[in-house]
Amino acid sequence: MKKFVLSNIYFGGDYTPEHFGKEVMEEDMRLMKKAGVNIATINVFSWGQLQPDEDTWTFEWLDEVMNTLAKNGISADLGTATASTPAWMAKKYPEILPIDKNGLLFYHGSRQTFNPNSPKYRELSKKLVRKIAERYKDHPALCMWHVNNELSHLVNYDFSEITIKKFQNWCKEKYGTCENLNNKWGLHFWGNNIYQWDELMPPMRTAHQVSTTLLLEWKRFTNECYMEVARDEIAILREVTPNVPITTNFLYEFKTLDYFAWADMIDFISVSSFPDPKTTTHPGEAALSHDFMRGLKDQPFVLLEQAPSQVNWRKVNVNKKPGVMRLWSYQGMAHGSDSFMFYQWRASVQGSEKFHSAIVPHIGENSRVFKEMTQFGRELPSLKEVLGSDVQADVAIVLDYNNWWTVEFTPGPTALLKYLENLQAYHYPLFEQNITTDIISYDRDMSKYKVVIAPLLYMVKPGFKESVEKFVSEGGTFITTFFSGVVDEMDRVFQGGFPGPLSDVLGLKVEEFEAMKPYINNSLVMNDKLPNVSGQFESRLWCDILQLGTAQSLAEYGSDFFKGTPALTVNNFGKGKAYYVATLPGNEFMRQFLRQVCAEKGVKPVLEATEKVEAVVRSNKDNEYLFVMNHNYEPVEVTLPDAEYFDLLTQTTMKGTIRLDAVQPVVLRKN
Repeated sequence: MKKFVLSNIYFGGDYTPEHFGKEVMEEDMRLMKKAGVNIATINVFSWGQLQPDEDTWTFEWLDEVMNTLAKNGISADLGTATASTPAWMAKKYPEILPIDKNGLLFYHGSRQTFNPNSPKYRELSKKLVRKIAERYKDHPALCMWHVNNELSHLVNYDFSEITIKKFQNWCKEKYGTCENLNNKWGLHFWGNNIYQWDELMPPMRTAHQVSTTLLLEWKRFTNECYMEVARDEIAILREVTPNVPITTNFLYEFKTLDYFAWADMIDFISVSSFPDPKTTTHPGEAALSHDFMRGLKDQPFVLLEQAPSQVNWRKVNVNKKPGVMRLWSYQGMAHGSDSFMFYQWRASVQGSEKFHSAIVPHIGENSRVFKEMTQFGRELPSLKEVLGSDVQADVAIVLDYNNWWTVEFTPGPTALLKYLENLQAYHYPLFEQNITTDIISYDRDMSKYKVVIAPLLYMVKPGFKESVEKFVSEGGTFITTFFSGVVDEMDRVFQGGFPGPLSDVLGLKVEEFEAMKPYINNSLVMNDKLPNVSGQFESRLWCDILQLGTAQSLAEYGSDFFKGTPALTVNNFGKGKAYYVATLPGNEFMRQFLRQVCAEKGVKPVLEATEKVEAVVRSNKDNEYLFVMNHNYEPVEVTLPDAEYFDLLTQTTMKGTIRLDAVQPVVLRKN
C-alpha cells in the first residue's frame, strides 16, 4: 500500500462564511492569522446554496470564499456538498428520500437525507461534483477534497422499492438460484424459503426475528451501496484533479460501514473524533479510535473533526477543561494524526448546532477557548518534522466488522454482549501500561507482530485459520476469547464444537456456555502456572465450559456447577503459544495477564509511569519521537528512558526525571 504523506500540519476548522456577512469574513481572516489557522473545511453542506433550483447555479459566493482564503494564505479542504440535498430536489424527485424499516419516509429538513441507491440522487450529485471540480481544479486555495460527510451515519439503511429491487438483483447475481440462497441462508427455518427473487425482502418490520444471515448480507449490501456513492464522486475528482488528495471522514464507534473495505479508495484516512470530556472518560477511548484509524491504511491519518470544547448532542454536554483540547490533540498525534481540524471555526448563531463549541465562540476572541486554540496553532509548526513518521507496535488487536455486525445481530445468548466493549477490555489494559497496539483487519499479515489478540472472534472466515496457525507455529503468541470460532462467513454454526477451525491451534473444545446476569459474577482462580499472575479475579458476562485436548489449564472457575474447570488455557503449537480466555475477566487480571504475555515475547512498555501518564513512540528513518502525556488533573513526575531528549514544544533539552503539569503533553525527539 503506497504511503501518503501530507505536505503540512493542517490546523483549522469547518468554515461557513455563507451564514454570516462579508464583514464577518474579513474579521475571520484576521482571527485565522492570529490563531495560526492554515486550512478551512468549506462547502460540506452547501448544495442548496450552490443550486437553488435544477437549472440555476450560484457559485459566486463560493468563488469569493475560495479567493479570500487564497489571498490570506489559507488552504481549502473543499467539500463536494453532497451530504445535504436541496429542498427542490425532494419536492421534484421524491424518490431521492430514504424509507425506514417501518416503511416510513424520511422528509427533507435535516442533513444526509438521501437514498444512496436513487438514480436521480446519483445523477444530480455527480453533476454537482463535476461542476465543483472543474471550476476549482486550478484554484490556489485547493489542497484536498472532502467527499460527502460521515456517510451512512444518520441514515444507515434505505428500504425503498428502488433499494429492495437492487438488493434482490444483488442476491441473484451472488447466489444464482433461489434454492442456493435458501440453503446458504437456512431459510427453511420457520418456512421462510423464497421461490421467486421478488419474494426476497430486506429485514423490515416483521412479527418476530428475521434470519441473521439476511441481516448480515443486508449489511454487506448496504456497505457496498454507500461505497458506490463515494466511488462516483472519487472517480470524477481523480479524473479532473489527479494530483489533489481525497478523503472522507469516518466514525470509529459506529458499525454502519466496513471501513477496512473503504481504505484503499481514499488517499488518507480522516476521522470525526468526539470522546466525552467528562472526567470519568477513560483516556484510552480516543487512543483506541486513533489506533483503529491508523490501522486502516497502516499509516498516519487526520483528525478532521474534533470539538474545541463541548458538543451539543449528548444529554449533558460538558466542556473540555483548560488544557484538555491541547492534550487530546497531541494524543491524536502520538497515535498517528498528522493534522488537527475542528468542528467548527465560528460558533453558529442559528440552527441545531449553535451551542456546539467553536474555535471562535459567540463572545469572540477574548475567550479561554480561542486563546487555547491560538496557543496550540502557534506550536504546530515546530512539529513538522514528525509528519509521516510511523507508530511502533509489536502487539495487534483484530477488529472485523462482519464479527461486529453478526455478534450483535444474533438473538442470544445474551443481549449484553457488545463487540466494541470486548475490544476495549483488551486494548485499555495495554494502553494503561504504555504497550502500543495496532488495530488490524482479519486478513492483515500478522508476521510483523509478536502478540496478536482477536477478542470475540465469533465468525471465522476462510483463510484465517491458516493465518493464525502459521503465525503461532512460527513463534507468535495468539489470544482469543469466549464465543469464538462459532460460525462461518455465512453465519452457519460449525459442527463438532466451538471454536471450530481454531480448535487445533487452541487445543480445546467448548462443551457449553453460561451467560451471566449483570448482577452475578463468577471468579477466575489462578493455579500458579502463569508467572507473575496469581490470586483470584472477577469473571463476568460469560463462562465457556471447556474440554481440553492438548491445551493446559492456567486458571479455573471459582463457583457454580463448573467450579474447578478451566477458565484460561494455553496451547503450545509449533514454536508459539495460543491462549484462550473463556470468560470476561476484570481489568486487574487483564493488566497482569497481558503484561506477562507481552513480557514473554520481549514486548516492553514504552515508559514505566504513574497511572494516566501515557507514552507512545513515533519514528522515521532519521529520528525517534517520544510523546508523553499526563492525563491527570494534577502534576506528576516522570522518569524518562535513559537518554537525552529535545522537547519540540518548549525547545528545551530534557533527561532523567521531569515534572509534567496537569494535562500537559511533551513531544521529545531522542538525541
